[in-house]
Amino acid sequence: MFGRVKHAPTVEQCQADQRLWFSRLEGGDSAKIPEPYDVLSEWASEMGECDKVDPPNRQKYYDTHSEIQAYQFVRVMDFMDRHDLWDKFKAEDAAGKR
Repeated sequence: MFGRVKHAPTVEQCQADQRLWFSRLEGGDSAKIPEPYDVLSEWASEMGECDKVDPPNRQKYYDTHSEIQAYQFVRVMDFMDRHDLWDKFKAEDAAGKR
């Protein structure tokens, strides 16, 4: 929606989402996290905002943000592996293409 203002999450929303998402991520079962990559990015972004609205729980939000990013990284690596892109990446990186 044009001109829509995004408001910071509430402390209650932050705490509830952090508990839910962290428990799902720590479960280790990828079937429990069917959300697409972009949704995971939104989760990570919210955890960054929660850090600001609920400073006493900063470490929990940081830990959840880190878990989300690790999960995203695994997805990217799995994609690269499925499409045989890992060797191409390493070759280009060694050649200085960054």
